[in-house]
Amino acid sequence: MVLDILTITVLIALTVLAGVVVVILGTLPGKIATRRHHPQAEAINVASWLSIITLGLWPFVLIWAYIRPGEPSAVATSEQLASLGSRIEALEEQVRRIGPSGGTP
Repeated sequence: MVLDILTITVLIALTVLAGVVVVILGTLPGKIATRRHHPQAEAINVASWLSIITLGLWPFVLIWAYIRPGEPSAVATSEQLASLGSRIEALEEQVRRIGPSGGTP
């Protein structure tokens, strides 16, 4: 009898805990987007709940909450890559000129 009551109590506690986790995960991207003043915060909130319910694209919604449209991204353009390439070549040339002694007298 005591074991039955303990089992039911544990099952109820785990069900409540699972519900709390779902609610926290469902609201997380919307709260992040609102806190970061994202222009699409409401859409992120709706997409978060839909993806939690359908067990779908929740990680992408979380990433969307952190990315604001119109901000420069971390992806380098071809001009930036060319500039970095030329800077690397110049630094390599300086290292070659210093030589194996390390430039110390």
